[in-house]
Amino acid sequence: MKRYNSIFILFFAASILSGCKKDFLDREPISDLTEGNFFKTGNDAESAIIAAYDNLQTEYYIFDYYINNDVVSDDCYAGGDNQNNFQLDRFTTTTTNGNVNRDWIYLYDAISRTNAVLDNVGNINSPDLTETRKQEILGEAAFLRAMHYFQLVNLYGAIPLITHKVNSTDPSIVYQARVPVEAIYESIITDLNFAVSRVPWVYPSSKQRATRGACYALLAKAHAHKPTPNWAEVLNATSAITSGSTYSLMTNYNFLWDGNHENCAESIFEIQFVASGSEANWGPQLTLPPSITKDSWRKFNTPSNDLIAAFKAAGDTLRYHASIVYETKLPWKDSYFPNDTIPFTYKLRTAAGWASPNNNILIRLADVILLQAEAKTELNDLAGAITDLNTIRTRAMLPNTHAVSQDQLRDSIALERRLELAFEGHRWFDLKRTGKAISTMNNLNLDYNVTTERLIWPIPQNELDRNPKLTQNPGY
Repeated sequence: MKRYNSIFILFFAASILSGCKKDFLDREPISDLTEGNFFKTGNDAESAIIAAYDNLQTEYYIFDYYINNDVVSDDCYAGGDNQNNFQLDRFTTTTTNGNVNRDWIYLYDAISRTNAVLDNVGNINSPDLTETRKQEILGEAAFLRAMHYFQLVNLYGAIPLITHKVNSTDPSIVYQARVPVEAIYESIITDLNFAVSRVPWVYPSSKQRATRGACYALLAKAHAHKPTPNWAEVLNATSAITSGSTYSLMTNYNFLWDGNHENCAESIFEIQFVASGSEANWGPQLTLPPSITKDSWRKFNTPSNDLIAAFKAAGDTLRYHASIVYETKLPWKDSYFPNDTIPFTYKLRTAAGWASPNNNILIRLADVILLQAEAKTELNDLAGAITDLNTIRTRAMLPNTHAVSQDQLRDSIALERRLELAFEGHRWFDLKRTGKAISTMNNLNLDYNVTTERLIWPIPQNELDRNPKLTQNPGY
């Protein structure tokens, strides 16, 4: 919790961001700047929002994001050799788990940067900052804060809600108690409603910034994931995207992952990387096979037998081969694959020795269409849901769905989300919000003992030791 009152010193070199693509986040930091002598000009505002975006290139969004949703789910085994990952995979997580501790820090640090923007940019009166751009920056920061809180509330449940930058050493201010999950979602939705009216549908290069489409997509997710889903609001938010012409599905599913179609028409929000320095994506080196990475150690996030069987049972050849690649004669053994032919995730395909230029797509249109189908199903527009579901299946070269009833559609859409979005960091949160997490995991015959308490993580022990107002989650 002491991270909340750290001075905001990592503003990035001022640059008016126009039509750039990969160089959007390629900035060197300027240190020793504080909020008191900063936030005077438009350049200061631009530097501050770049600093907020820079948190998307931390370990959380490069790697842990995928551990938390794919490895924890039925889609992946932990792989690798990290005991913290093994705990998450096996639902034996402890309060001192390193991932649990670092992800709390990463996400609250990211929130601290967005709070600094939201607290200060609105007060800048400078000729180089138009009112329109000022409001856009505030909207972008609100979107980012909502995204970080969406991760936190799904991982830890009730958490402290920090909506202003803390520049105090007063314990009564620094240390905050947890607030209910419902309050976190209310804050997320408030931030997104604030943002959606301020950011445009398209920037000169729209995928690297929070746009109106990104806000509507996350708003739909928030309404679907909160304890009492609001399906009418999910439909309103998804329809705002699907009824327009800003986004369209790629004609070929494989184009999304071949490295030649980044920031495409299907992408709604995408983390940018370049092939060198601190702006490179080192995640693919951890998951791709040795023939691509040119090393010989055991890789992480191994696709599960259950997911492979699901692809095969569905006859889903296109997405199967776009998502998974196999390799044999490896220098390690894997008990899950005794024939020594081991699968690897394949949606990020360039390792480049820890310096991959592969972007991470966090939100894309297919996700939104399937969420819209789910909302229509819950609102009893079954014909509309079938149309949406078939749109995704057609692109995957699959026949139209045979589902006709509401229950059949629920199951079919859940399966479609699993296969369409495999290894993209959605599965575990989907299982939890649909109430299928416990039964799905315990039915894998892997000796899991998943209980309600294990659906969320413990509050990190380090934070409990620092903050006397925090309480631990049940079961830890």
